[in-house]
Amino acid sequence: MADFFFKISPNITVGTHTISRLGHTVSRWLDKTEKRFMLAVDPVLKDFGVVDKAVQSLEEKGIEVFIFDDIPSAESAVLENALSLARGACICGVISLGGLKTASIGRAVSALYNESGNIYDYIEGAQPLAPPLPFIEIPSTCRDPAMFMDKTPVVDSRNKQAVLMKIQNDVCKAVIMDPNLYMHISPNIESAMMFQAALLAFEGYVSTKANFFSDTILGKALEILFLGLDEERSKISGSSPEMLAAQGGCMASLGASISSPGTGTALALACNARFKTSIPLVSAILFPHIVDDASHAKVAQVATVGKILGIAITGQSDGDIASRTADEVRKRLAVCGLPVRLKDLKLSIEQLATAVEDASLMDIMNYIPRSMSSDDLFDLVKRAY
Repeated sequence: MADFFFKISPNITVGTHTISRLGHTVSRWLDKTEKRFMLAVDPVLKDFGVVDKAVQSLEEKGIEVFIFDDIPSAESAVLENALSLARGACICGVISLGGLKTASIGRAVSALYNESGNIYDYIEGAQPLAPPLPFIEIPSTCRDPAMFMDKTPVVDSRNKQAVLMKIQNDVCKAVIMDPNLYMHISPNIESAMMFQAALLAFEGYVSTKANFFSDTILGKALEILFLGLDEERSKISGSSPEMLAAQGGCMASLGASISSPGTGTALALACNARFKTSIPLVSAILFPHIVDDASHAKVAQVATVGKILGIAITGQSDGDIASRTADEVRKRLAVCGLPVRLKDLKLSIEQLATAVEDASLMDIMNYIPRSMSSDDLFDLVKRAY
């Protein structure tokens, strides 16, 4: 195993009503001369009073707020607009309040604010070197693969290709996970998002970059997320599904940043960029197929996941347990009433072939359990179709 290096950087807060103390959290990163933050928000949250609550908390601490809510997607054209407005407003930091696209844009603005190059240089692989602005993320979902990574998903507006744009290591200063923000999500979508977080945890667990520390975090993340997906067991645990989603999602994102996301994350991002398909649903559908594929290369790890899922192990070898784990995930998907085929999402096989090519170019594919060519990746997609 390679030498292990780990530096704890972001301040992480998980708990109910923690958004009410946003001003207190942000105040430690105020500039001496500027006290204006850009608040990138998902417009949907305005209808639930969440944005007003965040603004009130900031203003009570004397923090000026510039709201940016024109975020239909995480495309480079949106990023250009956000950067232009942020620079014009002379901000000293960025806060995102919303899902993946909101966080991706906010993270990218923080990373590129002090850069002088064209944003497409960075989308094409250049490393930002200027000091980033402080970035604070308040996710309204539990499944951000880039939350603690040195990359952020961006869609190239020129060709609709999803890329993982490099950012500086110290962009994210704080993460505030408030399970009350999940209350507006429908039960089906909430389940799909928890499956997406569980897939992220699984990918990190079987990655070639995994280590003793990521294994510990990701194993616990899987346990918590599957507990949250089991309504009866979550009631017995005394924790709400929303709290379990926040806890498990935070641990999945943290563990995956120490290890690496993988195939399902890459394909889900690519499908969403090209065809606007739901990232959680694509992830949920791919989950059992990725488990099945990994069961041949990472037998012990997949068997451990099977044990977390409660598969009977008496007289069973790791190989037997691993081979049954994918079927157990399929059963959990069926119980939640989620689709099990990519064709159910109105995707054509030709569209998926394009997404496969995009996904195969992401560098996270270098750390999957076994080496896969684009042909191998397409075969996996066809099985899920």
